[in-house]
Amino acid sequence: MKNFKTIFAKTLMILSVLAVFASCKKDKEAKPEDNFDPTKYYITGEEASIGGGSSPTSYVYCFFANAKTYSTSQGGYNSDNPNYTYTDGVIKIGNLTFTIANNAVTSCSNASYRSYHLQKIPDADSFAGKTFKGTVATNGLANGKSCLIKYTTDKKFTVSIDGFGQTGTGADYILQNNGVATARTGNEGRLHLMTIGDGKLYYSQVNGAGTPNYTHYYGVLTSQ
Repeated sequence: MKNFKTIFAKTLMILSVLAVFASCKKDKEAKPEDNFDPTKYYITGEEASIGGGSSPTSYVYCFFANAKTYSTSQGGYNSDNPNYTYTDGVIKIGNLTFTIANNAVTSCSNASYRSYHLQKIPDADSFAGKTFKGTVATNGLANGKSCLIKYTTDKKFTVSIDGFGQTGTGADYILQNNGVATARTGNEGRLHLMTIGDGKLYYSQVNGAGTPNYTHYYGVLTSQ
């Protein structure tokens, strides 16, 4: 009888340990964010092409409490305010879906989106006082033009591409939220879209939007 009690106790202990391991494994599995609030986040990244063309660009989706989004790409030229829903870990915008788990986008229904970063909206302006540097492509060409963007602490910025100033001595930018900014500069109406994704600056600019000979710059820049 004593041996039976000993075996029974050991069996219970083993089962308890196995239950703990199973519970831990289950917790680590990707699961929908039941308490996820889209209005505290935005999604940004790289789109493979514009309108089926060969020029990649940046895009962004911001989410508001009225179930509307601010979606834009290509320097802010292509903008819309479609409705969205969030159910069981899936953000749905028309036919587009983003699956959310463990505070990240795990899949997207749009195969043109090469990357997608779920970013929590910062408490303060992510651009103010910072400098970003890298290369940009012109109209999708891999020509690697150097790009330098500087932001002041009073919501102004300068852009230089291959040493050519795009914004004069400084232009205003508008915060869509603390991680997303847009701007319209110059008499020719240069459009700028600037988003922070995974610690980098996704930057796209369109000059002469809506004309046959427009110029589109795009690149992912790093903080200096």
